[in-house]
Amino acid sequence: MLGTFIEIVLPVFLMAGIGIILRKTRQVPTGPVSQVTLYVFSPCLVFHSLSNTALSTGDLGSIAGFTITLAVLTYPLSHIATRILKLDRETQSGFMLTTLFMNSGNYGLPMALFAFGQAGLDRAIVYFVTQATLAGTLAVFVASRSQLDIRSALTAVFKMPLVYASLAGVAANLFNMEMPQTISEPVRILGAAAVPSMLMVLGLQIGEKFSLEQTRALIATCFIRLIISGGIAYALTIPFGFTGLSQQVLIVMASMPTAVVTIILATEFKAKPTFVTNAVVLSTFGSLVTLTVLISIVKEVL
Repeated sequence: MLGTFIEIVLPVFLMAGIGIILRKTRQVPTGPVSQVTLYVFSPCLVFHSLSNTALSTGDLGSIAGFTITLAVLTYPLSHIATRILKLDRETQSGFMLTTLFMNSGNYGLPMALFAFGQAGLDRAIVYFVTQATLAGTLAVFVASRSQLDIRSALTAVFKMPLVYASLAGVAANLFNMEMPQTISEPVRILGAAAVPSMLMVLGLQIGEKFSLEQTRALIATCFIRLIISGGIAYALTIPFGFTGLSQQVLIVMASMPTAVVTIILATEFKAKPTFVTNAVVLSTFGSLVTLTVLISIVKEVL
C-alpha cells in the first residue's frame, strides 16, 4: 500500500499541486490550458499510441470490443442514477462523464505495470487507447449534450481532432506505415505532454473552486466508478473469453477512478466542471482503498 502510494499516486498529486499553486498565486486560467490539451496534446498521444502498439489485431479487437461494451452497459445504469437523483441537465452530463470514463492513462498504466508487469501494461495500453477514442466520441457527445440538442451534439463530436487521430493511428498500424521522423518525433513529444497537461488542468480547476456540493451525487458516481464498473467488467470477461492475466488487467482497469480528461471536456462544454473535478478528486482518493483490495482479490482468485 505504501509503495503504491509513493511510487504511483504521490507523483500524480504533486503535478496537480503545481496547478493549484499556479491558480492561487498567478491566477492562471483553466480554459486555454484545457483547449491546448484537448485539441493538440491528446490527439497526438492517441495517434502515437495506436500507430505503435505491438499487440496482434485479434488482441486489439477483443480488448477494444470489451471496453466499448463496458461503456455501453454502464451508460443506462448511470442515466437511471441521474433520474433517481433528480439532477439538472448540466449535472446529468457531468455525472455521466464521471461514471463512464476512467483514468486508464496516467493512473491506470502505471498501476497495471506495478501490479502485473510488462505483459499487463501491454494489455492496459490497448484499453487506454480505446478509452481515449471513446473520449473523442462518446464523451464529447455526453459533455456537449449539456448545452446542445442531439443534432448539434453529434456535430460537435466530428469537430474533435481525437476522432481523426484515432482513425489515422489505426490505419497507420494496420498498413505498417512509417512516418518520417520530421513528423513522428514532434507527434511523439506533443503526445507525451498530454498526461502532465491533464494533471495541470486538474490542479488549476481545483485551485479555482473546490467544494463538496451535491454530496449524494458524488457518492453515487464514486460507487459506480470504483465498484459497480469492476463488477460489470468481471461479468463481461466471461462471454469475451478472457482468463488469467487479461481478465485481471481488464477488471482492474475498469475500476480506475474518474478520468482527468472529463474535467477538460466538462470545462469546454460547460457540463458542471466543478462537480466533475470533485468527482475526479474523491474517486482518486477512494481508489487508494478499492484498488488495493481489488488487485489483491483478482491475483488470488482469478
